[in-house]
Amino acid sequence: MKKNKIFIAVVLSLLFSTRLALAAPYGEYRITPRRFENFTVLSGKSGKVLRYYGGPVISHVKVFIVFWGNQVGTELETKLAPFYRSTLDSQYMDVLAQYKTDIPAVDGRKGTGQTIGHGRLIGQKMIEPRNQAPTLTDGMIQKELSAQIAAGVLPSPDANTLYMIYFPLGIRIEGPGGSGNSCETFDAYHDGFKSSQGDSIFYGVMPDCGLDFAAATEVSSHETIEAVTDPFPTPGNHPAYPQAWNSIKGDEVADLCQMRSPSYVSGSVTSVVARPWDNSTNACAKGPWTNETSLRAALSSGVHANTLPILHTLSSLNPNALWMER
Repeated sequence: MKKNKIFIAVVLSLLFSTRLALAAPYGEYRITPRRFENFTVLSGKSGKVLRYYGGPVISHVKVFIVFWGNQVGTELETKLAPFYRSTLDSQYMDVLAQYKTDIPAVDGRKGTGQTIGHGRLIGQKMIEPRNQAPTLTDGMIQKELSAQIAAGVLPSPDANTLYMIYFPLGIRIEGPGGSGNSCETFDAYHDGFKSSQGDSIFYGVMPDCGLDFAAATEVSSHETIEAVTDPFPTPGNHPAYPQAWNSIKGDEVADLCQMRSPSYVSGSVTSVVARPWDNSTNACAKGPWTNETSLRAALSSGVHANTLPILHTLSSLNPNALWMER
């Protein structure tokens, strides 16, 4: 049996970086000085840090990757699909099962009665955007997304669809509501809006900030799990309906763990992922996690679980370290 050797490649370009993201309005992945000390989180009256504010969640997310034009990096074009396939159908998503909405909201309103399970990748597409401006507002992105859906270039949305939009280097994005500029105050964000037909359209905005692929998957997983648990973020640090799961200070499920090193998902690729907050233990979930489809296939073929690669969290190394298989 061929044995895979696992090597650790520490990304030197980010080893001395002073950038890290912190919680922000509109589901933004904010850039702040890098810190890895302990921190305090404020719980609600229930004693749990994340509280339910009455909005919907995404039960079984269906990610569709959108490339904004033909200048998005080749590595993203070739590696994002296996990254999402491994991550969305993995134990990583199981942590989110606790954020169901069959409970009353903090203001007493009735919940939406949803549960969260595994998701899947449903495709990817390079679009030819009608808007070729080098600086884009969130409103422009929403308009372009709606136009591409109406033209049949992108699939029609349903309650589980999440469009993850990746932009080429050189496109500057102004965040919603004057919340900052891409690669200056944020690396990415997610949001949702209602179409003219009344459909909910959920999306992630992923500018090219010069990050390596490992950092890109950390940011992508961060925005994905926050979109799943809070698809309609609202501005400011005072969460309210139609938001779903937030802390009383406006932190989403991945925000509370941003100052901790990431963990990993093992599948067809080994991916760096942002840690989610685990409300059941009031701590960051550690991982590593395994792609369950790959695990089932391995076990059905007679491979014992103990022979599968064991991945260790690199808590003492740069969080943008990358696991590579050869």
